[in-house]
Amino acid sequence: MCCGSPRQGISTGSQRPIGAVAVNPQRSKPVRVQAAPPAKPVFEYVGATALTVVSPVTRKTYRFERPGARVDVDPRDRSWIAFVPNLARVGR
Repeated sequence: MCCGSPRQGISTGSQRPIGAVAVNPQRSKPVRVQAAPPAKPVFEYVGATALTVVSPVTRKTYRFERPGARVDVDPRDRSWIAFVPNLARVGR
C-alpha cells in the first residue's frame, strides 16, 4: 500500500519466479564439464651466466642454471616473470 492506495503490479507478459530453472526432461543426468588445468608457461634464459628469480606473487624460486635453460613457471607468475631482463617466453 502506498499513499493509501494499493500498489499496481507491472505486467510483463511472461512472469517467472526469480530463481526458476528450466529443466530438459530428455536429459536424465547433469553433465559435468572438467576444465583443463592452465598450461604452465615456459621461459628461457638468454643471459650470459645463471639467474635465480624469486617471485613476489607466489614466493616460488626459479633457477636458470645456464644460458638457454628453460623453466616452467606458475601461471600466476607469468606476467611478472615476463618483465625480468634476459628471460624470454618460449612456450604457452
